[in-house]
Amino acid sequence: MMDSNFQSEPLRLNDLIDDLVARHGMWRVVRVLIARLASPRARRPLTDSLSDHLRRDIGLPPSHPPPRVPDPRF
Repeated sequence: MMDSNFQSEPLRLNDLIDDLVARHGMWRVVRVLIARLASPRARRPLTDSLSDHLRRDIGLPPSHPPPRVPDPRF
């Protein structure tokens, strides 16, 4: 069964822009693009200062490997 959204060829940027303009109008698309360019970009939060416990809680690996436990055998 084929999906109705299946595209046999890749979408081109011009086609996407033409579709947006056809749906929403040229001035609205231009206004949104200008507003998006003028707004500050979101930055990734700095995680270097987090403890390893907090890093683990949010799914990040530890900042440095855990200390090695000496082998109890002699």
